[in-house]
Amino acid sequence: MLYLLATPLNPEIDSLILLTLDFTYRERYGAALQIADEIIRKYPNEPDGYFFKAAIYDYYMEDYHNDIYTNKFFENMRKAEEKAKAKLLETKDKRERAWMYFYIAGAAGYRAMRAGRNGNYVVALKYAIEGLKPLKKALEEDSTLYDIYFPLGIYHYALSKSPSRIGIIPTFFLSRNREEDKRKGIKYLKLAWQKGHYTSTVSALTLAWVLSQEGRSKEAIPILKGYVENYPESRYFKWVYGLLLVKEGRFKEAEDVYEKLLYLVLRDQPDSPYNAVYVSYSLGYVKYFLGKFEEALHFFNLAEEYYEKAPGNVKRELKHVISMVKKMKERTKRRMDEKWR
Repeated sequence: MLYLLATPLNPEIDSLILLTLDFTYRERYGAALQIADEIIRKYPNEPDGYFFKAAIYDYYMEDYHNDIYTNKFFENMRKAEEKAKAKLLETKDKRERAWMYFYIAGAAGYRAMRAGRNGNYVVALKYAIEGLKPLKKALEEDSTLYDIYFPLGIYHYALSKSPSRIGIIPTFFLSRNREEDKRKGIKYLKLAWQKGHYTSTVSALTLAWVLSQEGRSKEAIPILKGYVENYPESRYFKWVYGLLLVKEGRFKEAEDVYEKLLYLVLRDQPDSPYNAVYVSYSLGYVKYFLGKFEEALHFFNLAEEYYEKAPGNVKRELKHVISMVKKMKERTKRRMDEKWR
């Protein structure tokens, strides 16, 4: 019965959100946006449609590695926050209030993530701190709203990794115990994955990535394996899953993942040279460690070809990757020379 306390109030909105999320994870963004618009049309004074529409734009921009929907993202998050704050003034129902605080905290968390991805760490820190109060209030209103543990887990893990200062701003006052924050971050992400209503899948993705950063990829692989199988056309899941397999030295399995990923990238993202370069390099990397040197060299050459076609701003982002491509290419040539001596 605990789960019933934390389920959303409107069954129709709930079913539409779950459908929206499923289309998003299948990377069918047009269908996902249409359903979000349907929620907004039917329930213009509820925050749900605006919030998840913004989340779709964020997911798309991460998938395609661009920022073309930034304005639409911020506009929809602003509306979601406005609607949630208005609802708080109207209702005393604890469950409804908890969900409204979830949307307010979620809006701040998404803004923090976008700022952090763009290197604006001071702004990201501002939004993260801004979102902490509504996170706590949501749990005070309803401790069984397990979705709230997703942004709370991100917050604590980010604190454990925060530098001692950002520019001239010291950050030591935010976290007195980084190991405790790390422990809490992982614990809360696990809770959101296991019990979250809307955030279970994204929590699994985030948890798997966090565990990979902590040298715990072996633990993360079974968490993500089912999602890779359930969303076979998804690129996003394969990116993280391939990374986990490589870190565990499971190169044969990683080869299969990256071959499928390269096919999906070249088929569905012809205008995304960043992804083409990165996955070509990754596939060449696993081919090298499988002793398939001719194939590895082919994919390193392919990575360089896509790099040359990339615009200047993308080339700057790929500077580190293309440096690794060149190093691996030289290693591969040396091994091929040794093979034929």
